[in-house]
Amino acid sequence: MEDYKPIVGKTYSLFGKDASTEPFYRKISALTDDILALLSIPEPQALEYIQALSKDKRRMKKTAGKPPEYSALAHMLHWIDHVLVDYTPGVEQHLKTASYYKFITDKGLLSSREQYYLYMIEFELVNRIHRERFLGSNFRIALLPYCLKKSQTDCKASPDEIDYLCRGCLKSCYINQISMLLREHEVNPYIWSRISLKSLFKKLIKINGSIAVLGIACMVELVQGMRLCMKAKLPVMGIPLNANRCARWMDGFYETTVDLSALEKILN
Repeated sequence: MEDYKPIVGKTYSLFGKDASTEPFYRKISALTDDILALLSIPEPQALEYIQALSKDKRRMKKTAGKPPEYSALAHMLHWIDHVLVDYTPGVEQHLKTASYYKFITDKGLLSSREQYYLYMIEFELVNRIHRERFLGSNFRIALLPYCLKKSQTDCKASPDEIDYLCRGCLKSCYINQISMLLREHEVNPYIWSRISLKSLFKKLIKINGSIAVLGIACMVELVQGMRLCMKAKLPVMGIPLNANRCARWMDGFYETTVDLSALEKILN
């Protein structure tokens, strides 16, 4: 898209120091390959290990502060930091300045730098593990965030029996672009806003037999959503927004973007 340019969010940016997000996706794929080789365990076990690490924020922080030779985990965390440090420029400043009220009402806002790194590896692993089941499902749904729409337009999205649908009112809107791409790959796109995920999954499984979910969200929400789908035994894939710029993180609304090439790649 013409407006695809580097942006920075409250805590992360997939552009890093580059003009596009392609280097990030290339690095995260190669880094995941390297970690799998280092751990010498199958992808599902590696996913469980990465998830367990990301939930122990205190241990991650303590170990990351040790020299690489301290332990195998310290070596891995230093190695990950070397590769991904440019993509999380605002984490420490955010943790210092965010209001106490936000912290007690939204635990995701407390994510540390080490957790962000592990979330990045986690979504790559989930996509690899679930791709075959996702593509083979009877009905595939994508959940899109409202923060991808053009802020200066009167969005014409309207509900159907499931949730809100993009009506294609502006060609340059990311939700419109993504919706067209998803439909080309037989994925049904919805702007998630009003229905609980548990109710949605139950309804769709009853109608279609087997379903799969594709998520697009900020890094923290994407991983949370993927874990919810896996807990429900559903194949899930997804990619993160290029930066977290919605009101949840910022004091106002700022448009964000997503890498459409990366999205198409996981669907092909």
